[in-house]
Parts: sequence; structure tokens; C-alpha cells
Amino acid sequence: MNIVETPSKKDQVRNYLIQELNSGKYPPGSLFLSENVLFRELGICKNTVREALSSLVSDGLLERVRGKGTFVLEPRPNLAESTSAGVVHFICANPYRIGEGDPFISGLVQGLHAALDPFRWRLCLDFADFTEHSYEDMKTIIGTILPGECAILAGFNYSAKLTDMLREANIRFVTVGQAEDESVPCVDTDYVSGTYEVVSDLIGRGHTRIALVDRRGPHFPSCENRRRGYIKALAEHGIIPDARLMAQYSNLTPAEGEKMWKELEEYATPFTAVLIYGNTPVLGFLKSALAAGRKIPEDLSVIAFCDPPLLVADHVITRVVPSLIELGKAAGNLIREPDGTSQRIIACRRLDGNTVADIGR
Repeated sequence: MNIVETPSKKDQVRNYLIQELNSGKYPPGSLFLSENVLFRELGICKNTVREALSSLVSDGLLERVRGKGTFVLEPRPNLAESTSAGVVHFICANPYRIGEGDPFISGLVQGLHAALDPFRWRLCLDFADFTEHSYEDMKTIIGTILPGECAILAGFNYSAKLTDMLREANIRFVTVGQAEDESVPCVDTDYVSGTYEVVSDLIGRGHTRIALVDRRGPHFPSCENRRRGYIKALAEHGIIPDARLMAQYSNLTPAEGEKMWKELEEYATPFTAVLIYGNTPVLGFLKSALAAGRKIPEDLSVIAFCDPPLLVADHVITRVVPSLIELGKAAGNLIREPDGTSQRIIACRRLDGNTVADIGR
């Protein structure tokens, strides 16, 4: 496979500094950005920042004055960048086709811009229908990607057949979430540890009958990782996992949550805590639980895997949330700085509400 070369970190920082010089914000004689400021803003190591500044000093564009800082010299010609900025195609599921609002995509876009904008990398958003039209849509998108441009895939299942299409087109890419082909570089949410920690916490609070309600798709590995963390926590605390307490649904709707409540009530033995993926199914599930007379959190502790804050009556639902902006930043940095790293894992965050309670053993 041909690997498209990208600018070195030093050249990327140099390009950013040139952009700042050409912006007019720093007239001749003015104090320029310091190493410490650039280190904080760009998240690049100080040695790389120092090398980029030194190259502009050597070019006669900046002057270092001991004890005072770095100053802009005159005259200032229109500078040419040492390398061209990159272009990244962000390929994600089309929200217009599935009819769902999705904070997942917007959070990733924010993170991608934070990682790419300082280096003038451009982000192109490509929507696709990753159901029955996935391969046709991918062929169309690949046809718009120019030589040297990259891609980031997010929000759907990445089959080996689909990722092979990008490789055959010599397009360098990463995925948000693990692909079927485990050699594909990716960034991922650490759902295994996140789920393990909340289940362990529930067990420590006296809960032994803990249900897991999840969505099987559109990205199967995320669902499997939550299940792995769930089973690991139970097993390490000597609790035998009960398949009747593990339910799955298809669509992100309140009706699916109501359906899951009925299924667990009908087939499962009594449970005192539940973990649910998705914001709207949680609402439907709680609606049914409250209608059945279950008091939250006294009778039923609830933790949701979702990003938006959720309120139900007087309940602020405790959540485990993926760090979407950090995921986006990690994906942007991985596509911009290929350093041999094949996977970057981003931890979940727990946001406590008032839907988890201690119970007697």
C-alpha cells in the first residue's frame, strides 16, 4: 500500500507561524508568540516549537532578544509555506436519511477542528448511508478524494470489504471505533473500562442483579465492549452473568425503551439496577418503570450511556459519556501525525445525577 506523506510536525508548526505572520496581527517590531504560548495552544512538544521558531529566525523573519522575547522583523515578505496543508474527508452516517439527531457527529467535528485548524488542514464532511447502500456510497465518496487527501470514518460498522476499498484507492484513513480489520488505525472510547467501573461501583453499593440494555448497531464493537466490561465486573465479583438481564434493541426511540422494560419484566428475575445505552430509550424505559410503581433510585438505580443531559421528573440521570471532543482531537492528530501508533483509546467520563442509590445486602 502506498502511504501518502504528510508534513512533519516542525513544518506544520512553521506553516502555522507563517500564517500568523501573514495575518497582520503582528506588525514589524511587535512581540511575537512565545514558545510557552505555542506549546499550550498547539499541544506540540517544546522542542518542535523551538525548531519551527528557529527556522524563521534563520530566515530573517523573527529576532530573539534575550530576556525580552521574539520580535517580528521588517520587511515581511509574503511567505510561502514549506509544505501544503492537508485535506481530511470526514465520512459519517447521513443523519438526514436515518432521521435522528446525533450529538456524536457534532462533538467529533468540534474535536477535529481543534486538532486540524491550527495547521490549516481542511475538513470536508461526507455523508453516506451505511446500510444497504454502503458500498455504492463509499465508491462515490472515494471518487471525490484527491491524491494526497486523507479520510476519517465515524458512526457505523467498518467491514473489511469497506475499508479495503479505501486501501485499494491508496487513501490513508483512520476510524473512530474499531474496524473489522484490526490493523486499521483507530481511536476508540474505552467502553470496557467505563462499563467495568460503573458495574463495580453498583456492586459495591449492594447491587447484584444488574441489567444491561444496549443498542446493537450501528457500530457493533462499541456494544461488544460495553458487554465485555459488564461481564468482567460481574465475574471478578463472583456474580454469574445472567443472559436474561442483557437486552438489546434496534432504534433510538422511547418506544424501544418501553419495549425493553416489558421484556425485562417478563423474562428477567427482579433487578435493582440497569445500564442503558441511548438517550431516548432511557426516557421510555423510565416512563414504564415509574408507571409500574418502581421508585428511582430507591427501587431501581439507573445509569445511561449517552451524551445529552437527561431529566425525568425530579431525576437527573447519572451518565457515562464518551469524550467526543477528545475523540475528535485524537482522530485529527492521528491522521495528521502518523507515528506508527495504530490505536488511541480515550477514557469515558462519569457524570453523577441522583439515580443511583446504595441498597442493603
